Amino acid sequence: MKQKIKISLLFIFMIMFFSCDYETYVINTVHEDGSVTRKVIVKNSKKNFESDQFRVPIDSTWQTELTFDVNENNDTTWTLTAEKYFASVEEINAEYKADSGINREMQRSAHFSRSFKWFTTVFRFSETVGKVLTISCPMSDFLTDEELKFVYLPDKVREDLINGPDSTMFKEMADTIDVKSEQWMWTSLIRQWIEIFYDLFGDDPDLMIDKEEMRSKESQLVHQIMNEESEDTAQVFIPVFGEEFYYAFKAEIDSSISAFDEITEFWSFNKYDMEIRMPGKIIASNGYADTNPDSLQTGGILWTVKDDYFLTEQYEMWVESQVPNYWAWIVTGVFVLFVITGMVVRAGKGRH
Repeated sequence: MKQKIKISLLFIFMIMFFSCDYETYVINTVHEDGSVTRKVIVKNSKKNFESDQFRVPIDSTWQTELTFDVNENNDTTWTLTAEKYFASVEEINAEYKADSGINREMQRSAHFSRSFKWFTTVFRFSETVGKVLTISCPMSDFLTDEELKFVYLPDKVREDLINGPDSTMFKEMADTIDVKSEQWMWTSLIRQWIEIFYDLFGDDPDLMIDKEEMRSKESQLVHQIMNEESEDTAQVFIPVFGEEFYYAFKAEIDSSISAFDEITEFWSFNKYDMEIRMPGKIIASNGYADTNPDSLQTGGILWTVKDDYFLTEQYEMWVESQVPNYWAWIVTGVFVLFVITGMVVRAGKGRH
C-alpha cells in the first residue's frame, strides 16, 4: 500500500495490517470421531509473549513449551509451542467466543461433518472467518479467476513462481495484482465510510447529497487517494465534493472516520498460516498441498492467511477426506457370494 496520504483512514488501515508482529502457525489434526488436536506455533523476537496479541486463543489449559534459536547473525527467535486436545469443534468454537486476544471481535468458527457412503466414510473439516466490513465489495470484481488463484497461494509458492522459469509472466501478474488490489482495498474502505457517514448523518436536513450520489463519486475519491500527493482530508474531499460541502460537514466527516476505527480495531492475520490434517485420503480442498520436505507440514493442507481475505467477504478454509470401510467390502463380498451360491444351487435343482 502506497503511503502517500496522511489521513485517518490510512492510519487506521496501517494499524489493521501491522498491529501484531507474531508469526503464527496453526495445525489442526482432525480425528475420525470429530475430535481435534490443535497445535499453535508462535514466533517472536522477544522472550515475552503478550497473550492479548495472540491471533488464536491460548491459555493455561494448553500444554506449552518455550524454546529459542540464534541464527548466524546472532539474532534470537523465541518460539512458543502450545497444544491442546478438543473433544469436538464445539469446544474450539467456545474458545473462539471467549477469546480475549487481538482477533477477539472476529467471527470465527470450526465445523466438522462425517458422511457414511457404505464403502467409504467422508469427513469434512473447515474453519470460517467472517468479514470485517459490512459492505459488499468482492475481490472478484477487480481480479480475474487466474489472479485470484495466484493471490490465495501460500507465500513460498508465489515466491517460487516469481523466481522460477516463467518468472517474467508471474512478475507481471504480481505487479498487475498489486495495482488492482490497491484499488479494491481503497474502494472497500471508501464504500464502508460512505455507509457509516449516512448511518450517522443521513438525516441531516442540510445534507444536499444523497447516498447514491456520493456512491457515484466513489471512484473519484479512490483516484484522489491513489494518484494525488494528498496530505490531509481537505485535499482528498474538496476536489470531489467542493469546498462548501467539505467545510460544512468537516466535523461529520471526521466523526465518521473515527467510527470506522471501531469496526476495524481488532483484526490481525498478518504472518498467519493454517494447516489441516485429515484422517484417510484427502479428496478435495480449497487449500494447497505443500510437498516441501522441510516444511512443518506432513501431509496436510496449507493456507497462508492474509488480512484482506476477510475484508469484504467471509472466508472458509475447508478439506474433505475419505476412509475406506473395509468391513463394508467384506459384508458386500459375503452377500454377493451368498447370492451367487444361491443362484447356482437353484440352477442345479432346476436341471434335476
